[in-house]
This record gives sequence, structure tokens and C-alpha cells, in this order.
Amino acid sequence: MDIKVIRWKLNEVMARKRIRNKDLAKTLSITETSIYRLRKTDEMPRLSPERLNGICAALECQPGELLEWLPDDDGNQVANTNQTSLEPPNQKTDLASTQQTKPQDRNRSFLTVVAEVPESA
Repeated sequence: MDIKVIRWKLNEVMARKRIRNKDLAKTLSITETSIYRLRKTDEMPRLSPERLNGICAALECQPGELLEWLPDDDGNQVANTNQTSLEPPNQKTDLASTQQTKPQDRNRSFLTVVAEVPESA
């Protein structure tokens, strides 16, 4: 079963704001072909936090404007069982244990947000 959990809406946001591929590519210092590929997919692409930040800054939008959560085929939220619960900032999480995936999970797209808290906080 092909489940799309998060829909990528870059094409819609760029159209609404009347931003051309050429202009966004120049702002982000990447090729127009890369923008074209990002724009033509509706599946959440793999983006570094820096790249997502650059897109949001260039489009003057929030990350939530670029993403839309979709239920699975049965209308249920798809749970990501590989994620650990948030821990207090002074505890460290073993990243290797949180990134293990089952073969059926590899076709799903998930956005993981990890907040970094300075030790002085």
C-alpha cells in the first residue's frame, strides 16, 4: 500500500506568490532544474534544515505553508513507531536506535523536527 503522509506544496506556494523557478534558484544558489524537480513533486522531499529555511526565507512563508498532512487510505493517521518520545534537554538520545526502519516504512515520507537547546539553557 502506497501511503503519502505529507504532501509537498511548493508548486502551489510559488504560484500563489508568483515566484519563478529562475528567481528562487538564484536566491538559493541552486539550478533551475533543482527547483523544477522540487516544484513538480507532491511528496515531501528530503531537505536539510538549511535548505528548508532558505526556501521559507525566499518565499516569506512558514514551513507549514509548504506541507499538508494527509490521512492514509482508511482515513487514519499513520503513526511513526520508530520515533522516541521527547526527552528533557539534559538527556541525550541514541540517534542510531531512532533511525532503524522496517522495510515497509521506507516508502513513507516523514518530517522530523529536532529542537536543539543550548547547554546554558
